[in-house]
Amino acid sequence: MARARGLRRELCVGVAVAGSRACAAAVVLIALTLAGCVGGPRGNDPRPPAAASGILALTTNFQIGSFAVAPLDDPAAMSADLGQTHGDAVGRVQAGAVYILNRYGADNIQRIDPAAGFATLWQCSVGNGANPHDFAQVAPDKAYVTRYEMASLAIVDPSTSPDCGGFLRGEIDLSVFADADTVPEMDQMVVVGEHLFVSLQRLDRRTFEPTETSLLAVIDTRTDLIVDVDPAVPGPQAIALAGRNPFAETKGLPLDPLTGKILVASAGNFGDLGDGGIEMVNPATFESEGFLVTAAALGGNINDFVVAGAGRGYAVVTDAHFENALVRFDPSSGAVLARLLEGPDYLPDIEWVAETGWLLVADQSITRPGMWIFDSEDVALGGVPARTGTLPPFNIVLLPEG
Repeated sequence: MARARGLRRELCVGVAVAGSRACAAAVVLIALTLAGCVGGPRGNDPRPPAAASGILALTTNFQIGSFAVAPLDDPAAMSADLGQTHGDAVGRVQAGAVYILNRYGADNIQRIDPAAGFATLWQCSVGNGANPHDFAQVAPDKAYVTRYEMASLAIVDPSTSPDCGGFLRGEIDLSVFADADTVPEMDQMVVVGEHLFVSLQRLDRRTFEPTETSLLAVIDTRTDLIVDVDPAVPGPQAIALAGRNPFAETKGLPLDPLTGKILVASAGNFGDLGDGGIEMVNPATFESEGFLVTAAALGGNINDFVVAGAGRGYAVVTDAHFENALVRFDPSSGAVLARLLEGPDYLPDIEWVAETGWLLVADQSITRPGMWIFDSEDVALGGVPARTGTLPPFNIVLLPEG
């Protein structure tokens, strides 16, 4: 998410009971009034997703963090509190490896090894105050990291040793796309072919409302140079998005499973529930094809979404009263087909498990914290969320085979 991800953590530190309903309500408020955050399906790899072997749930009370794991065929059988993370962390699976982005206030990437009891192999900084938001690997020794508080995209070496020698390989200056505050608010990424696409929110740093058109910057991964998507216009150009303030992904920009095109969810101005939506971007033509579905049709600002296939999409939305809802919708028509969960409790992440046809939903409520498991008929298995340990879940990641 935006700096609101870090602010959300700071806000919850001041709540008397960690993980309380007051904290959940404050989280929703901060997300709606500052910048944006949370979920979405796997991105950063144009190939079909590798087979998953298990589930990793990152948990937090926004002061401290941990993680739990479960087998793919029994998500409720959680082995909890296996290791520590920062209180504001999200996970990535890239090229068969598992990375944790310790974000606002920690500013580092942590690689863990499932084959070694989830031990940390290395933990390396991406710069003081960087606030890393996404990690996209293109080679065994090369990956990109978005730094939300900075104007340059980091190039790193995932094959580094525990001493982090040579981890920071270089950077790509994206300040040409910044608004007046000189920071473009780079967030999520996806690699399609030889191109890296980077979402740029371009927000007012005081209000965290969008100031200008939001963009997708395009980088040539062979040369690490910015691709000018419209040479007829003076200066380097990025893809102009139909929506402003794209933020509703925490696992990279997802690809539509039917077309392979990039899906981008935008919140727009948080006070206006009708100006956002999910749009489709053609990575071959470098053009937005407009909204696939609008936030107004879904019933609120989009916090997270999954498009699982023809006729099957899910989104977490927040309405004007800060009520959250998990809805199923038809991506072809935008019609809402069902409301699976609704209420004031914070639902920070959803994940689709293709192997089982299940939808996993992180729930941070005080009365029922845990991970909901909806089957292919949209029925909640067990009728209650599975516990994820001492802390409630924030981010759900599918672990790679092997």
